[in-house]
Amino acid sequence: WELPLLSEAESRQVMMEWNQTAKPDEPIQSHEMFERQALSRPESVALIDGERQWSYLELNRRSDALANHLRGLGVGPETLVGLCVGRSVEMAIGLLGVLRAGGAYLPLDAGYPAPRLAYLLGEGAVGVLLTQSHLREKLSGYHGEIVCLDADWERVEQIGGAGDEPRRSGASPENTAYVIYTSGSTGEP
Repeated sequence: WELPLLSEAESRQVMMEWNQTAKPDEPIQSHEMFERQALSRPESVALIDGERQWSYLELNRRSDALANHLRGLGVGPETLVGLCVGRSVEMAIGLLGVLRAGGAYLPLDAGYPAPRLAYLLGEGAVGVLLTQSHLREKLSGYHGEIVCLDADWERVEQIGGAGDEPRRSGASPENTAYVIYTSGSTGEP
């Protein structure tokens, strides 16, 4: 019991070197975690939408193109982007694209009446709205920039430079990521 099992150097290695459990000082944002996953497992299935499977590589490429396009429209830190889409691959691309551009998203339920959607878009001072072509009529009262993530996709890729090196957003964990309106006791969101 008095004999040491490890030499001094081995003891130092076990106790000091192998026991480094400190976390990095800078927090990792969700879109950065997704990008890391896409780089480490590009061909793995990331999302299933109906009969179609989407790989991490494809979602990463599309969200980069959207982020670049949104930056071109002026989206950056503390910019609110409306997101009115059904549960679909467009929703995932929209969320990731907005966050990668550095903006914040305002989720809008397509089931809301048109006047409520118009109120939320106006109150939120939304400058860019991401939607799908079949929902555009419900949003006819909105007069800002509209990007239909299905019908306008070729234009998004052309302008956003799909396949180009993604540019950094400039956003930090202290910036707003999303805004959600709820009804209070007054009934006003």
